[in-house]
Amino acid sequence: MDRAGAGAFIYSKSSGILGSSFVGSRLNLLFEPKTLSELWTLIFKTPAPMIPETMLAQKIENDVSQRLFKQYTDFVNLYDKPDSILLDVLSIYEGENLKEIGAALCSGETELPHLIDLGSFATLKYKMWPDISAITKGTVFSWYNRVPDIHEQQKLEFKIDMQIIRNLWESIQKTSGDDRTGLLKILKNQYIIKNIVWALRLRVHYGMEKEDVIKNLFFVTGSPNRADPFAGPAIKILDYPLDEYDKWASWRYARLVNPYVEGEIWKINPGWIEKAARAEQYKMDLNVFHQYPMTTASLVSWYRIKRFEVRCICSAVESLRLNINSNDAMATVGVLAPQF
Repeated sequence: MDRAGAGAFIYSKSSGILGSSFVGSRLNLLFEPKTLSELWTLIFKTPAPMIPETMLAQKIENDVSQRLFKQYTDFVNLYDKPDSILLDVLSIYEGENLKEIGAALCSGETELPHLIDLGSFATLKYKMWPDISAITKGTVFSWYNRVPDIHEQQKLEFKIDMQIIRNLWESIQKTSGDDRTGLLKILKNQYIIKNIVWALRLRVHYGMEKEDVIKNLFFVTGSPNRADPFAGPAIKILDYPLDEYDKWASWRYARLVNPYVEGEIWKINPGWIEKAARAEQYKMDLNVFHQYPMTTASLVSWYRIKRFEVRCICSAVESLRLNINSNDAMATVGVLAPQF
């Protein structure tokens, strides 16, 4: 299908799917069921399978993830030549698979671990297990060509994440017009906040020095510096005092900061920022979906909205299994902003 025809069909179809999805005001419905069986029926509109609760919980999570993957790839396949950003979105899954493979080989396991099935969209050659070099050959992860030592595993996982982020960034640079505007709005904001939260966690919880924090940031230019579109905003706050609210009150992202209460000791809370940002990011994705219809940006934002729905479903499953308060569960995933 040509680009214009595919874009129009996908927007119409994806809008219909969102209409019956647990998004917007319907998200709260996920946290009303009192049992996993009730949750299953709410989501799939069929009686729940007669299996143990542990298995039912896993099946709910697996089935909603697989359903989304199929819906998204069916849309991508409608394009004669899909933009690279649409395929790069799936590379996030491949990155997770590669981390699992690396961890398994590092631990000396002889069986291929359970992986996300990407079907024809897979680039890693899983059948070549356990030859890591053959698995990654010819892919963007070809540099991952040996079994990692346990001490370098975390470093390589960070490098996998960096590879994915740079691919996304490079693909955005190939777009223009509404596609570029919409994609920058959602993806740039996401990774800026990720860096900010991570930088603050390293400072608050680990007391890490500025130079070491910078080494742990995502970046898309030659190095993590103040001019980098992803790392810059996080680097600029590394000298901010952690316990002086007035300084943070005038910060660009002050709306995400935990509030100050007169007479109480205050300290910046990276967890609060992360939860507040999730709620804001979700609204931003919804906005881009409707603001830039029939574009690649709209499809990517639709996919992100549906991923958020999957995350909420998984949170609802866990809240039922572990008897977690529904408001706490909703705040964790961003359905509700964090409460003071």
